[in-house]
Amino acid sequence: MNVADERWALDHPPALFDHASRLHESAPDLPLPDGGCRCPDQDDEPVEWGPASTSSSLRRLLARLEAFATDPDRSLASLHDDIRDLRAPLWVLDQLKPDELSWLSGDLAHETGIWLVRHGTHHLPTRVGLHLLAGRATSQDAELIRTIGLLSCLGPTAVNVLETIPEVTADLIWLADRASPLTRTRAIAAMCRIGDLTAIGWLLRHAADGHYPTGSDTVRIAEAVSLADVLAEGTTIDNEIVLTAARLLQGLCSADGYPARPDEYHDACRAIAAFAVHAAEARPELDLLAALITLAEELRSGTVALLPWPTGELAATLTRLDRLIASPRWVPVLAEARRSADRMTRWRAGWAARAISRPSPDLASPDDAHDRLAIRVAVPDPVRSGRVETRLLVNRRPVIAAAFRKGPPYEPEQLLGALQATDRPHEARMAEAYCTEGCCGALYVTIVRDGDTVIWRSWRDPDGTVTLPPFRFQAAQYAETIAQAVRDHGWEWPARSLARRLDRRLRDEPEALATWQCDVGGVFARTAEQDTVRMTFWYPGRPSSRDGDDPWLQFQWVIPVDDTDLDAQVAQLADRLHRTDPKTYAKVVGGSPEYAHRLGFPWQ
Repeated sequence: MNVADERWALDHPPALFDHASRLHESAPDLPLPDGGCRCPDQDDEPVEWGPASTSSSLRRLLARLEAFATDPDRSLASLHDDIRDLRAPLWVLDQLKPDELSWLSGDLAHETGIWLVRHGTHHLPTRVGLHLLAGRATSQDAELIRTIGLLSCLGPTAVNVLETIPEVTADLIWLADRASPLTRTRAIAAMCRIGDLTAIGWLLRHAADGHYPTGSDTVRIAEAVSLADVLAEGTTIDNEIVLTAARLLQGLCSADGYPARPDEYHDACRAIAAFAVHAAEARPELDLLAALITLAEELRSGTVALLPWPTGELAATLTRLDRLIASPRWVPVLAEARRSADRMTRWRAGWAARAISRPSPDLASPDDAHDRLAIRVAVPDPVRSGRVETRLLVNRRPVIAAAFRKGPPYEPEQLLGALQATDRPHEARMAEAYCTEGCCGALYVTIVRDGDTVIWRSWRDPDGTVTLPPFRFQAAQYAETIAQAVRDHGWEWPARSLARRLDRRLRDEPEALATWQCDVGGVFARTAEQDTVRMTFWYPGRPSSRDGDDPWLQFQWVIPVDDTDLDAQVAQLADRLHRTDPKTYAKVVGGSPEYAHRLGFPWQ
């Protein structure tokens, strides 16, 4: 650093590296609070960017770097400020290709990258520095890079750089143990690609510590560590590995906002069957029980049941899991979890207890003339972000999962009523793509009663092909199966029960909201928010019921749920709605700023 650069340092905020180092020193074995961000000066970033502005920013960045490289009086400090003044979002750099910097010598790129990472006071020039170090950094640079990687806004890029350094597994482990969730995920992916013995050993025991990987992340880890082979060895496996397997396999089978795809892991059947054996020998823990419950449900009614299981292996594995779940070994685990100071732990204990106490559905085989329907409501582990699913099993096979993988079945309140059969055919929508039907389709079937038979026919998906055949059910048995599912609320948690009862009361008493010119939208409770009910309503009416230019707003009332009698809570809530305009205590969550202004409400 020359004299001018030293003066520059006095006129700027502390370097991000120093910021990260100070936070790290205060708690050296923990992630930085709030990911160490927001990074200094991050608030000056423009709100909206389009393709044109991204391309323009990238051209200006390349021009500035080239001017810097050819200037005999080049100044690193001036380069830093020029990059900062581009005011471009970080993702502009994702468009930067290595061959676009081919004119920049390796030594100069390394020197510039090190300076920007070590002295950068703004996230954009610091990340440019990391990009310059990719493929050029050495083991001597690893400590600098991993430290700046503690900042959540720079962590993923830091991982990309570290991965280009030989023998860097120890630094990736160091960062993964202390990083924000996204950086940790990227570090784990890098270790999966590196695949040396040190990385594999850490992944087997710690890849899911305190975290709940899902989707392709679980597949990547399971394949990297040869999970099925490890579990199928037949020897005793230590508890850490069994617990890692539990979290990975649960993640593999959990939707978490997107379709669960256990079929992407080609060894899923072998891994699940072997895990069921080792789980009986492992130390009882809540995470282990949660995995057992999730896997048993998926074997019974989910996509795992559709995997290519060897003959008899699915039934044997499900029996083993059911027996293990019913074991008294979980009683002290659940008792301790219910007393936990952590509310998520308490919620999971309640979820597990309800799952253990619920009877299995009647999966009787079809007779010569009729198919057999069973209905199973599947509730995800609260720690995951899935939603309640109404799973329909025809002749023991989950038909919605077999025909439609782009979204889950609807919740009971949406689906069970649509399954009612009359002599007038009607089309029922059973599932919709996560991104909406208009984008990727939905699953429909036509339902009609013909004498003592209910027929499902004419399956369709507007965005795809459905290969399910028609099904024929004995009408009385079919009606009783649906009625029993409607009566069954054993899967509900208290907030969900309160939401159902309050929604029914508001439908029965429309004047409670009509008095205030409001129209109920819905009352619901989220699986990952089990002490809260949310009620939405429209004012002065639903958008679909109004002229295109008429203003409308959507409000949401967030209602805490306590341990008192649910009917009493419903009565109190309904009474408040009758007496007090809910627009005075609910928040605007939909509409537009213009509509809010025209109707006299603040826009949230």
